[in-house]
Amino acid sequence: MVVSEPAPTNAPNNGSGCDDGVGARMSNTNNSNSAAPIGSTRSAPSLHVTPHCSITSSSADSNHNEQVPNQNNSTRLENVPAVSEAENLNAVDRNGQQKKRGRTTLKDLWSLPPEERIVVSANHLGQPIGPEAQLLAGFLGMLARTGQQIGIHYESWHKVPKTLKDELFKFIELRFALEISKEYVLKSLGKKWRDYKHDLKKRHFKREDGMQVNKDKHPNTTIRWQWEQLVDYWYSNKGEDSERLGVASRKQQKYTHTSGSKSFARKEKEMEVHNGRKVGRLEFFKATHTKKDGSHMNVETEQIMVKANEKLAECETVDEDMQIVETEILTQVIGKERCGRVRGLGLGPTLKTYYGGTTSRTSTTSSAQSSEFVERFNQMEQQMQQLKEEREQERAQREEERAQECARYNALLGFLQTRFPGVTIPGVDPAGSTSQSQITM
Repeated sequence: MVVSEPAPTNAPNNGSGCDDGVGARMSNTNNSNSAAPIGSTRSAPSLHVTPHCSITSSSADSNHNEQVPNQNNSTRLENVPAVSEAENLNAVDRNGQQKKRGRTTLKDLWSLPPEERIVVSANHLGQPIGPEAQLLAGFLGMLARTGQQIGIHYESWHKVPKTLKDELFKFIELRFALEISKEYVLKSLGKKWRDYKHDLKKRHFKREDGMQVNKDKHPNTTIRWQWEQLVDYWYSNKGEDSERLGVASRKQQKYTHTSGSKSFARKEKEMEVHNGRKVGRLEFFKATHTKKDGSHMNVETEQIMVKANEKLAECETVDEDMQIVETEILTQVIGKERCGRVRGLGLGPTLKTYYGGTTSRTSTTSSAQSSEFVERFNQMEQQMQQLKEEREQERAQREEERAQECARYNALLGFLQTRFPGVTIPGVDPAGSTSQSQITM
């Protein structure tokens, strides 16, 4: 089954049909001749959930001369990438009984028995982990790229009607037993939707070609009326302002990661399994911002690691406190968190969920644990400051002792100067450097 979003009636009717497979159909319930404007807050389209409908190829509209090419407002099964797959998955039946699944692809998800769902587990921050997370990410990517599910004509993810988002989440739950929050799922879906629009613009839009030319060369994977409204938005003042802000924002990004398409949560879990212990934030930052040959992504990342390692070398702590120490060090070298998110952890964690609070689907961190974490964090910060002050005192004391030694040595030189004229003897200045002194009578 697929959730579908209707197009305005002046958009071509693609005539998608349903048989006994899995797929989507377009609902055309509005008889007006006006297309929904970009980012419109029109009443949310009803999502027709049709179980066991196959995705059919597009057919020509009897009222139009052209056939919409290979874009029946849905994702054709033969175009689903088979590389998005996972093995040894956890699943659950309608009675809550756990079971294992072998190799499962995105195509297989469409033909899952109605009583079977893939179990997606979460880490302590409410992020999906395990091979099931990879399959969920691919599934969300498919929805984000399917115009009948989420139209590309909306100005932003915030403009997508809440009712549509709710129906999409219900549809996702038909395939997955989620231990992660609805908020996370929709946030991930929204990011993939934005990335898809960015990719379309990068590949198929050239501002200098003019509006009509860009409208005429709409990609096969898009719905024409949605593409045309999206082009209208890109040429609008608001769209151009948004583009300038986006370019400026990307130029300010200093710490490009090397994790690729693998989520940070999955990467962290793999490191924990491999190392047999928890991974500190500084250790994880290094792992996700270093190339395979050990080199850094850029100068900024290298400077961060140099400063962090210097601070880490000054610390004297036990393994159980290392996570807190690394969090404090990373905060010092990259600055305090902004915009409510925690950097270097991937999608999901916020200041509240990381330093205190719980996730909404499963309580990944109890209030007591959060309070304890904050308390230990503050204690470690005080201990680090105390250690720094003690080291400064020790350094000052060593310098004073060195100066006294130099003074005694130079006094001895003065004595020898009177006893052994013409002999070259090394002298030491108060700073500790050695020089050759010609001793004469």
